[in-house]
Amino acid sequence: MTQSKLRLNTDIRKKIGSLILSHFENEKTTELENYTTAKEDITTAYNTAFKIASNVVGRAYPKDDVATLQSFKKKYGNAVDVVAKDSCFHFANTEIETTESETNNEHFDFKLDANMSGRFDSMDFGIAYFRDELKSAGLNPEITIQNKTQDNRSNPHWTQETDKIKKFLGYQNEDGIYAQWKDKYGLDVIGTSYCRSRTIPCTAKEFEQMRAFKNARQVFVQSHYSWAEAIQKDMRDITLALKDYKYVKDAIDLCGALGLDISENELQRTAGVSLTIYQPENLASLIKSRRAKQDNKSVIEQFKKARQSAVATH
Repeated sequence: MTQSKLRLNTDIRKKIGSLILSHFENEKTTELENYTTAKEDITTAYNTAFKIASNVVGRAYPKDDVATLQSFKKKYGNAVDVVAKDSCFHFANTEIETTESETNNEHFDFKLDANMSGRFDSMDFGIAYFRDELKSAGLNPEITIQNKTQDNRSNPHWTQETDKIKKFLGYQNEDGIYAQWKDKYGLDVIGTSYCRSRTIPCTAKEFEQMRAFKNARQVFVQSHYSWAEAIQKDMRDITLALKDYKYVKDAIDLCGALGLDISENELQRTAGVSLTIYQPENLASLIKSRRAKQDNKSVIEQFKKARQSAVATH
């Protein structure tokens, strides 16, 4: 059977989709560069902020006092168990005066699941930071972004995949990667109650530096989201197109137009039936216009007209 007659089926569509996704994920784009740089920056931000937190906590709970209380615990047991490791703290800027609408204290959390603001949740930082590890384990770190791009509704597949991610990162039982991360950024504090009940004084400079750390976490997660979201929007149209293509040649032409060189020999020779309503050159133009950061309104309009015309002729 010649290439022009070789029909697409589900397996071949999935394989081509995977090849295109891999191509997009390795393509040098502004979004990928931003994400890569932000990951380097957040590693530095964590180390810098932890040094600052160590100084602030160390002034409030001197090492000698901590050592003395730990020795009492060894001698008297849990009756004097008042020293514990913690990775989140309430710091108060003691160098400013506040009004009713202002506050001089804030919560700073080093844990993997520290709260995020806006559209992000507590899982997103760990997913963005350990994305490569998740991919290597056969998991989909972009499952939530993919779901939001498609229909933004909970479904069994999304739930199953996110549960696997939670287990891999140790979110479910606070073990594994989660526990290692928490231990890495843990400091001895006196008083085992919640951190909100033991606000620790710091300088104005230290306070602003810790705020910068919190903002860096937000920027990092946003950079991952922006990169992945751009890819998933493109893949949404790619997936729809592959469903409608009838022949392998159409899919290979699309790949070529996108700069991805694949041959028929790379694909499984099994048959399937589909109705072709997307033209490869139209879809490629749409995707390329997005990735080049150009105004794609006219391209999209042409794409829609081409699709409507194709539907009308079938």
